[in-house]
Amino acid sequence: MRPFVPAPVVADLLGLPSGAAFLARRDMMETNLLFPRPMPHSRRPLLWKSAEVQAWIDRNGGGAQPEIDPGLIASGKVALLAMASTA
Repeated sequence: MRPFVPAPVVADLLGLPSGAAFLARRDMMETNLLFPRPMPHSRRPLLWKSAEVQAWIDRNGGGAQPEIDPGLIASGKVALLAMASTA
């Protein structure tokens, strides 16, 4: 596997239908599920370290996590869930 991968490849690794589907969830996954952030650079496309993405998948038991209940987000419990998922 390449050392850096674009959103469509990340989506495929997560079992999502497209790069757009991954990008729609990206902020939530980074903030609440501790998904790796893309490499900092000024050019497109965004790129992720494939080893970091694979390590996240291995820690989280598979692909993309299910949607989190908006009520949990409003209550602030999401941060606790994210911490618990890495314990």
